[in-house]
Amino acid sequence: MRNRRKNTRVKVPHTMDATITYTDTLSHASSGIVADLSRNGIFLQTDAALSKDAYVALRLNTEKIIGKPLWAQGFVTRTGENGMAAIHFTYIEQDILTLLFS
Repeated sequence: MRNRRKNTRVKVPHTMDATITYTDTLSHASSGIVADLSRNGIFLQTDAALSKDAYVALRLNTEKIIGKPLWAQGFVTRTGENGMAAIHFTYIEQDILTLLFS
């Protein structure tokens, strides 16, 4: 299988969680652990399943890494039964580069 990603996903240097602050579906997911991320997306292990194509807003709890939280928005592109979700960003703060390449 060929990797079709335009940007490389990287593992976060420390354990980092995310708070799901909004979803446009009736999902009960409210948080997740970040597995990896890139400039264009994130892979989360969530506390409950998200719906594919759902729009979500996230607060990435990066205070211990870069001194402040990061905010992101995007669409769920892939889900799993165990609460995993791949999210394609439609918005992310520019400080994501600091996190990715520090």
